Amino acid sequence: MNQYRSLIVAIIAIAFIGPWSWGDEVMLKNGDRLTGKITTEGSNLTVDTGPAGKITVDLKNVKSFSTGAAIDILMNDGTRVHGRVDSGPDGQIMLAPDNGPARAIAFADFKQVNPPPSTWIGNILIGGLLVRGNTDADSLNAAINVSRRGDHDRITLGAQYIFARTKSPGQSKTETADDLQGNVKYDYFFTPKFYGYGVVDAEHDVIAKIDLRLSPGVGVGYQWFDTKVFSFNTEGGIGWLYRKYAHDGHTSSVDARAAYHLKWVPVAHVNVFHDFEYLPGLDRLSNYFFDTDAGVRADITEKMYTEFKVQYQYDSRPAPGRGSNDIRYILGVGWTF
Repeated sequence: MNQYRSLIVAIIAIAFIGPWSWGDEVMLKNGDRLTGKITTEGSNLTVDTGPAGKITVDLKNVKSFSTGAAIDILMNDGTRVHGRVDSGPDGQIMLAPDNGPARAIAFADFKQVNPPPSTWIGNILIGGLLVRGNTDADSLNAAINVSRRGDHDRITLGAQYIFARTKSPGQSKTETADDLQGNVKYDYFFTPKFYGYGVVDAEHDVIAKIDLRLSPGVGVGYQWFDTKVFSFNTEGGIGWLYRKYAHDGHTSSVDARAAYHLKWVPVAHVNVFHDFEYLPGLDRLSNYFFDTDAGVRADITEKMYTEFKVQYQYDSRPAPGRGSNDIRYILGVGWTF
């Protein structure tokens, strides 16, 4: 009976400990070794050791590593290779792909080991105001943004709606804001930083008497930085700017496009962002439109956050009887998914 009990204990130990002991192995420069399942992102390597949890080390402290089975490696040029990894010289690994001879790969040549599958991520932001008494006021602002980043491309979708109205004693309710915006953008990366894009922006603003402001365009961009702490890209291209006014006809023109997008995490759980888009018409210098926003987002929980931003638009060709400037201060609470 005792020998059967010992056999059962050994089988259990192998089931729970064996997969980690026989898994991937990391050799550190100080001579230590870590065993488990390896993943990397940027300059960090993470080893899921199982019973001891996840351990993260900087690749500059890693001599080499090996894997117990074939893995996926995402190279800096966006290609993926699949194969088994053996340890190599300092700062390198030996990769044996499914097809072809083994070759040495330096840590600087790949972007990620065991990259996760491309998934959609996004956020929803909602804010509002309700006032009753001497003055009745209602306001609502809502926005949704979703994106997916693949090995070679990036898709972003967004929409925003702002509505507000007020009522003074003895008067009927008056709408002060009724604006719906939407955009879709596709980026294809020719290199890890250089990409081509196609974009369509659309807006319907009742108060500004804009039935439709439509601006499709194409161009190229450059991703100067793309980390969790700091992201910055610039874009330039050409497009078409169409304005349909409520009861006052329409205008259209070919335009150029210049834009940039910045995200920065100065401290943990705080995100600063700034976006700018400028559309000068090619028919004359006095015909242009630009849209910019800047704001700050602070995490409340892992999925919940609060955001404040200032949005400014200038249209050199507004609807008759309307001004060129629109500025909004938007505060809300959001959820990420």
